Amino acid sequence: MKSKYKLGDIIYLEKIFTQENGGKIIKPKKTIYAKVTRVEKTVSLGIAYELKALCETYLGGVLYWESDIGGLVSFSAEEEEKMWQVWGDQ
Repeated sequence: MKSKYKLGDIIYLEKIFTQENGGKIIKPKKTIYAKVTRVEKTVSLGIAYELKALCETYLGGVLYWESDIGGLVSFSAEEEEKMWQVWGDQ
């Protein structure tokens, strides 16, 4: 089983876990950006990720499954660099 994200990746979350009222998933008012700080492969439940928010938002102190993560953040400069590597810089 291969992980979709790796250490250091910047991802975005459209839902987060909160410990309010015994714990629940909420949709924040704004998209939350976070850095992957640990990747844990479990035997039966798949891959879980420890995340550190890039803002002051508390992520609930839990691991997030791949299905909880909105996706990988793509930086335009990195995308442009990839394009030039493929097509050349002419």
